[in-house]
Amino acid sequence: MFMENHLVKLIKNKNLVFAKKKLEKLDKKKIRIKIKSTGVCASDIPRAYNNGAYHYPLVMGHEITGVIYESRIKNFKKKEKVSIFPLLPCKKCINCKLKKYNHCNSYSYYGSRQDGGFAKYIDVDPWNIVKLQKNINFLDSFAMEPSAVALNTINKTFKKKIKKNEKILLTGSGFIGLLIAKLIKTKFKFSNLTIIDRNKHKLNFAPKNCRKVFLKKGQSKILKKFKDSFDYVIDTTGSAKIIPTLLNYAKNHASITLMGNINNDIYFKKKEINLILRKELKIIGIWNSNYKNSSQSDWSEVLKLFKKGFKPSKYISHKINLKELPKYINKIYMSRKEKRKFKFLKLVVCND
Repeated sequence: MFMENHLVKLIKNKNLVFAKKKLEKLDKKKIRIKIKSTGVCASDIPRAYNNGAYHYPLVMGHEITGVIYESRIKNFKKKEKVSIFPLLPCKKCINCKLKKYNHCNSYSYYGSRQDGGFAKYIDVDPWNIVKLQKNINFLDSFAMEPSAVALNTINKTFKKKIKKNEKILLTGSGFIGLLIAKLIKTKFKFSNLTIIDRNKHKLNFAPKNCRKVFLKKGQSKILKKFKDSFDYVIDTTGSAKIIPTLLNYAKNHASITLMGNINNDIYFKKKEINLILRKELKIIGIWNSNYKNSSQSDWSEVLKLFKKGFKPSKYISHKINLKELPKYINKIYMSRKEKRKFKFLKLVVCND
């Protein structure tokens, strides 16, 4: 009797279907993971609905955790809890040789360039597997990937210790924004953090010991009081409308960190570019996270935070099954287009 894999395939733009497929014999160089949970990332929505896929059909999902189901490789035993680093580097280019795998010149990626975690099983390269402690919950460990990106953001932004009089502005309180806010408050308890969002539901999940600014539609004028106020500005929205405005809120010599996926072409006016020059601003870009890098290993640091009680699961709003996934991705898309209301924060596909 053959085994079946259950999965959700993106057949073409705006067409996601639940399907069953025979599991092929496991390649002896790979490890078969029985997936327990996979997070729905904000980037999955344009990939599914805005022609964002590299090819069709595609199984999306890159925030993956589960247990080892089958392995012929030593040191990888059945039923061990694992998470998966989704980027597959070439290991040949100059960046890979420097162990800067997130800057690989020719990489692949589970969930975007090859099939990912919206499935029951996935076969992965052992190099990409991170073993977890038995007491780590799958509703936390799915978030190793976004947590590592959040940590990379913090590590790159705050290369030196924050001073007590320095102020931080965070735009966006989606899942990644909340992870960044929580980690800032964990690493720098005294930090003066302000979070801005147009979504009150998401903003309510932000840490209590920070300033929360809810922006109603058409009320952007209230931000004028923040002019030249912040030493650090971190954008998680990737919004073409928001990013040029951030320059106004930065102090002289401030750092502006851009880490959200850019949603459209961005245009800067002459006076905005002049602000970069006159204020001598530093612009920092964040791309993915550092993995198996001796100088900065975000994934190893996340594991340590899990041991100390870090729990991304507190931000989960919906736990769904694979069959429900197409419906819920459509709900998120329609909500973004403002065609249908859908109150959510983080969706996680659970197989058990």
